[in-house]
Amino acid sequence: MRRAFLMLKLSLRNVFRNRYRSLYAVATIAMGAMGLSLFMDFNRGLMNQYRANTIRARWGHGQLFVHGYWAAAHARPEEQWIKEPGPLMERLQRLAGVQQLFPRVTLNAMLVARAQAMAGQGEGVDGVAEARFFNQLNYVEGDDFKEHPRGIVLGQGLAQGLGVKVGDELQIFARTPEGSTRSAVAMVTGIFQTGSHEFDTRAFRVPLALAQNLLASSRIECIAVALTQAHDWSAFARTVDAEFPQLEAIPFDELDKVYYRHAVDWLDAQFAFIRTIILLVVFLAIFNVISVTVIERTPEMATLRANGDSRLEIALSHGLEAAALGIIGGALGLAASWGLTLGPLRQGVAMPPAPGITRSFRILLEPIPGDAWRVVMLCVATTVIGCMLPVWRATRMPIAEALRHS
Repeated sequence: MRRAFLMLKLSLRNVFRNRYRSLYAVATIAMGAMGLSLFMDFNRGLMNQYRANTIRARWGHGQLFVHGYWAAAHARPEEQWIKEPGPLMERLQRLAGVQQLFPRVTLNAMLVARAQAMAGQGEGVDGVAEARFFNQLNYVEGDDFKEHPRGIVLGQGLAQGLGVKVGDELQIFARTPEGSTRSAVAMVTGIFQTGSHEFDTRAFRVPLALAQNLLASSRIECIAVALTQAHDWSAFARTVDAEFPQLEAIPFDELDKVYYRHAVDWLDAQFAFIRTIILLVVFLAIFNVISVTVIERTPEMATLRANGDSRLEIALSHGLEAAALGIIGGALGLAASWGLTLGPLRQGVAMPPAPGITRSFRILLEPIPGDAWRVVMLCVATTVIGCMLPVWRATRMPIAEALRHS
């Protein structure tokens, strides 16, 4: 133990004794740590914002359907809708982790304004309840209809096609399950843009009571669910499956498989490739610096061997020095990364529209303590591995040859 403590003390002394050499190594390690940390924080911020936008703009954390209804074609889908939703929602509301429930119906209708007519696929929703949770529809004009009994909000593309703005009236024509046509007059209270061109050119929302009146039905198609925490969905789904066998719980990433899950899988694969390249560049840079440092000290190692130090002791001593450089450089890199995150990058990074998206985003960098440990440990591992090969080669030289090495 005393010998190990002495080796550690001497290793730290060597780090601070060779100031310029250590400073160069630490600077290289710090730059690599800073770049890797910023990339990880940006990646997390992008994924979290993408998930939050998907949850709070449209789907909630998931939705409940009558078992067998979702992902299947039905000649008369309204017959598979939920009957008497009131008592069912009261029971569901008491489940652990449930923050709020939102009954919904799908409404396929023809919208007519002045001389323009466009087909749209809308939803009948509880305007007051949904306005509190679904706050990322990104209204470009107006707002949610909330308590307005005949309000309607339109996707930007649909509003442009109809030539309407906030305050204008339009007519909604819908077909009931029995085949008759019903109509209603609604007033535009808001125009939103989610960024999905296909969705924004056909989507609209109206009050649930108005949609049910147009469909001549008191049923609801599904119940959107808002949970206290997103990661509670698995436990919630198991509870629903056990206590409500007539229902099927579908998570938001399955509901939005094409635009969300596939995009996330693609981004994860892309970021994994980029992260691998960054790690390789960082490793090679650190490896080069540490290798040159060790090679320059070959005569010093030969002197230690001539004085009786074993190859293992020399390797351990250099490994401890490398680990100290990795810790110091990693810590400085993290400090620089956090300084940028809290300073120049505190407002996030402006990003252009992604493929298939029509609006830009500002991505906030989101550091977490777990990443800090991973970055520092990576720096330590890289410096230790980087010094082992040149140390092994130097200690294998004959002492006389190593003393003449320059």
